[in-house]
Amino acid sequence: MPVTASFTRLQRADLSELVAAAADEDPQAFQAFLAANGSSVADFDEDGEIFSALLPILADDYDIDLETSENEAVADIAEATEALVFILTLDDQEKYLSRLNPEEFSTDELADAYEDFTEEEDDEAGDRMLAAIAALHQALGEADAEHVVVVAVS
Repeated sequence: MPVTASFTRLQRADLSELVAAAADEDPQAFQAFLAANGSSVADFDEDGEIFSALLPILADDYDIDLETSENEAVADIAEATEALVFILTLDDQEKYLSRLNPEEFSTDELADAYEDFTEEEDDEAGDRMLAAIAALHQALGEADAEHVVVVAVS
């Protein structure tokens, strides 16, 4: 079953309730909270599993660290769910939006980085990573002082 990635714009003030929803006994509470209180800001039709390689590659090779914002909330959500979750903020936008422009990346370079990271060849990895970067770029543009974007890969 493919892994999905969602990009949900949410009021920053709702983060504590999101953490509570993640810790709820109902495994659907987290996604239900996002659906009820947020809005989707990017589409990603590829297998979301690519983010498990892309995020460390962006951090190590491009100095774009998207996993450290809202550390406490992210840690609490990660502990409560099986999902990879990270939160994009205005601070992330100011640091990384121009650097995440998909036009600045080469599919061949991304494919090589994927192969180095995973030690696996995948002819479509560069294209999938570029699609993920495009979705991140679009989502990051939606963050502001009052809103964050919750990226959930599950």
